[in-house]
Amino acid sequence: MKIGILFNRVTWEIKQIIKELEERNIEYKLINNQNIFFRLNKLKDLEYNCDIFLERSLSFLRGLYTTAILEAKGYKVINNFECLNITGNKLLTTLELIKEGIPTPNTCIAYTNDSSIKAIEEEIDYPAILKPIIGSWGRLIAKLDDYNCASANLEVRETLGNILQKIFYIQKYVSNENSDKDIPTDLRIFVIGNNCVAAMGRYHTKQDFRSNIAIGGVAKPIEISSEIEELSLKASKVSKGEIVGVDLMEDNGKLSVIEVNGTPQFKAVATTTNINIASEIVEYITKNYN
Repeated sequence: MKIGILFNRVTWEIKQIIKELEERNIEYKLINNQNIFFRLNKLKDLEYNCDIFLERSLSFLRGLYTTAILEAKGYKVINNFECLNITGNKLLTTLELIKEGIPTPNTCIAYTNDSSIKAIEEEIDYPAILKPIIGSWGRLIAKLDDYNCASANLEVRETLGNILQKIFYIQKYVSNENSDKDIPTDLRIFVIGNNCVAAMGRYHTKQDFRSNIAIGGVAKPIEISSEIEELSLKASKVSKGEIVGVDLMEDNGKLSVIEVNGTPQFKAVATTTNINIASEIVEYITKNYN
């Protein structure tokens, strides 16, 4: 068996996966998508001769399009194009969750400053959360506390943003700040196949409402309850993913799915829980595709 690892930067996660592959004497090939080109055809004509590809690109669009090309050529890619397309776009993720009756915060889409303000004031209420439909690590997410804050943020994106930033994804702000319990801002559940292999709670700092580890959030391990497991597996199935990160938040005592990540980083959840995620990934691939 030979596994191709698609990437554009060698991350901590890729290094851990390589370590597991080498310990098991599994052949692999690192493929930097910045250094290659593809012939658009239906032929299995890559020189690498890999049996399966693991998509680990930090670049969403490069990963998405590379996966589409490889699948058209007849190669197997984890995760597949359908999963990456759904999970890489918050609008599409939300629609899939809604279609399957999976709880998710109240969300609106608008295309102008005026219609966005109307959506907030008539449907969402302040404070609201403004997110780019494509993005990660908490970047460009804004908390809109009142009309002036909302109007300023929307005007900037409408004036300076690219076309995707002018699709305004506006979501209810879910907060546990008034709770006297030690409740995480959100939960990250790492799902591989039909198993929730690890979970952590993320907490935001005093200076920022966002809990992303990449911008300073902290994490603690949590137990995977039956409710967390059921909801995470449902979200994973909806996303058509095999290896995904599911983000949950508690809203009035009930869990909601916020996002599903189709190329999830796992350094934080692995180091927080002391679970070898890379080993779980390699074990899954060899068990199911060898």
